[in-house]
Amino acid sequence: MSVYKKTIAFAVAVLMCFPASATVGSAFAEEDTETATEITTTEETIEETITEETDDGFLTSGDFLYSIIDDDSVCIEGCTSEETELVIPETIDGMTVSELSGTAFGNTPDRPYTSITIPQTVTYISKDNPFIYCIALQEVIVDTANENYISENGVIYTADKSLLVCYPLEKNETEFDIPEGVKEIGVAAVYGTKLTKINLPSTLETIERYSFGNNLNIKSIDMSNTAVEYIDFAGFVENTSLEEVIFSDKLTKIGDGAFMLCSSLEEINLPDGLTFIGQGAFIGTAMTQVEIPDSVTEIGYSAFGYEDESTPKSDFTIIASYGSAGHIYATDTDTEYDYKNDFDFITHEAFAEQAEYNSFEKSIYEDFEYTVIDDEAVITLCMSSDIKIEVPSEINGLPVTRIYTRAFEGSKAEEIIIPESVKTIDKLAFYNCASLHNLTINGAETIGESAFALCESLSDVVISGNLKSFGDDEPFISCTLLQSITITDGDGEYISENGILYSKDKSKLLLYPPLKTGKEFTVPSGVKEIGMSAFCNNAYIEKINLSGVETIGLYAFENSAKLKDVVLPKTLKTVLGYAFADCPSLMGIRVYENTDTIGNYAFGYRFDGSVDGSGNALYTDNMALVEGFKIYADKNTTAYNYGKACNIEVVSGTINIFGKNVVIGFLWAVGAIVGILVIGLIGVGVFRNSKNKKKKSPDKRKEKKNED
Repeated sequence: MSVYKKTIAFAVAVLMCFPASATVGSAFAEEDTETATEITTTEETIEETITEETDDGFLTSGDFLYSIIDDDSVCIEGCTSEETELVIPETIDGMTVSELSGTAFGNTPDRPYTSITIPQTVTYISKDNPFIYCIALQEVIVDTANENYISENGVIYTADKSLLVCYPLEKNETEFDIPEGVKEIGVAAVYGTKLTKINLPSTLETIERYSFGNNLNIKSIDMSNTAVEYIDFAGFVENTSLEEVIFSDKLTKIGDGAFMLCSSLEEINLPDGLTFIGQGAFIGTAMTQVEIPDSVTEIGYSAFGYEDESTPKSDFTIIASYGSAGHIYATDTDTEYDYKNDFDFITHEAFAEQAEYNSFEKSIYEDFEYTVIDDEAVITLCMSSDIKIEVPSEINGLPVTRIYTRAFEGSKAEEIIIPESVKTIDKLAFYNCASLHNLTINGAETIGESAFALCESLSDVVISGNLKSFGDDEPFISCTLLQSITITDGDGEYISENGILYSKDKSKLLLYPPLKTGKEFTVPSGVKEIGMSAFCNNAYIEKINLSGVETIGLYAFENSAKLKDVVLPKTLKTVLGYAFADCPSLMGIRVYENTDTIGNYAFGYRFDGSVDGSGNALYTDNMALVEGFKIYADKNTTAYNYGKACNIEVVSGTINIFGKNVVIGFLWAVGAIVGILVIGLIGVGVFRNSKNKKKKSPDKRKEKKNED
């Protein structure tokens, strides 16, 4: 199907705003003339009053079309009256008027009625809203004896006021307070009015299709104090003056075309908890960006960033988390409908940082851009092209205390020296400084998340001993040439030993540099935790002994290419996700019964090796099993169950001897054989001893005789 066909189908669905539909009790309309005559002849009086039957099978009486519900009641299906003040009769042709269908007052937008009076006999009014085509309607009057519906100030509700049925299109007011107790706004119930302001009740839960559509003078709608969970199809369609929408925090679903053609709407704040955004929900708005919560799991075609159903905006930005529905939508493709999104994408965090950065009043000092916060200078951008950069300790008499997010991103410097005055280095501050070899940080107390990520040439780092906090466990992620980390003396929370980074009490190993040489490593006694990505991308280690360790963090040994021998201790309790992912030389591992938590893809998996059309490797979250990988574990342990669930071969009934997993049954067999051999040898010895004794006896006797 082409985009054109899909677009037309969607547009027609929107423009055919209020299609006629059969109401409850109108099944008679499906019957043929013969059946109708047969039914109506059950009472002579009814048969005599039938004057005409329409092509639809409806009956007519004066200005009204109707269908018979049963022998005693009818449903009004249409009206041809040209009166401005229309009164619905209590009976037609001797039968009670009890229902009004969706087309009770006509099905074209030219009905002349300024007033409609509903009799006490009506028990049901179609949810498709029969009043919608009454473009001159100013009031609806309901007989006070009616037990199912009421009218207040010309507005009609169900008797319990839980449903607002219709606010007349030509009612001459500018503000409307929807009463407390109303839970649902009916189909097109407040459509195309003169209102400039609508106040919603706290009891409101559902906004039906077209409920508030085509209100050209409404500038703001506030649902924050309501319980609205669902906005149905085209709920606010073509409110061209709408500039502000405040959603309920209970909202979970925004239907197709809900805010379509709200051309003045420039921004929205979608609530956490929202899960569904329908097709074309915000087509034709003035929005240039949208922030999509992680709770959203489904986004329909052309929901955001489209001028119309088939024309995407060229400068639209999606703000979301990596891997979320919003992220997918930014570049979503559908071959069936021949469309492809190509919107700019930015994460929530980066967007917030960008907004903060834009709010700063910035100045220039030498090769640095900076801002002043609380009488301290913050470096926001380094513009130097020098190979060696020394960050100033003060600017215009103000101490330089902070390096802002991404301030040095992409710098070509090979060496950077940061003075003692700098206490805070924000996350990603030195991201992708690809030429940086040496880094000296003289006084920092806080280093943010991934502050030096992707500094691919970085080999040696010296950090102040006053450091108290890393923003995460991956400050040097993807620094694949890093050989050594040195922590100087100080009262901080970290130490180094042989170029390895530990917590001060040495209970946690945070980073073993990827290019640190050595084939074998035994963690020092006292280390209880291996940090996230601690050995990630290691190029040398073949064997590691984790004696005493209790927790192995996320990605701890990911892509350790030569690692083939891992000794896990009986003290180990937790192995988090991807801990040993992509370790191609590791073909087996022994896990003991005390290990009670094993994360996704912790053992036995590799990344699937996807490539793009040019044969370049792609990093994906798709995982494949390592062929031949085995887990050695006792039956019914966490490791045993993990292996079975992942279709990894599990070998139980083994014991580790000198680093080898040996089947216990084999040991018993060997033991039995050895036992037999021992017994045999003992028997041979006894036999030989007996023979020797026999041989010696004559000699002794001879000796005895000689003595005599």
